[in-house]
Amino acid sequence: MRSKELLNKYDPFHLGEGNYDTEMSAILNLLTIHDAAAPLAAAMADVFEESFGESPDRQELETLAAKLLACEDSCAL
Repeated sequence: MRSKELLNKYDPFHLGEGNYDTEMSAILNLLTIHDAAAPLAAAMADVFEESFGESPDRQELETLAAKLLACEDSCAL
């Protein structure tokens, strides 16, 4: 699965799949900066905090970050 597909399926605030275009674009950009799950998850939390005034569960974000980084090594963005 590609990074973009993983992000499109992610629905932390139950708004419906694919309703986070701005946040997902920002996260795809973060993938070019971060190469470890914890810092990527922290940056992702900041993106959601800025947009929604809250961030998803940190463990959930770290799991997603690890999957995204693994995909980055084997998938095209």
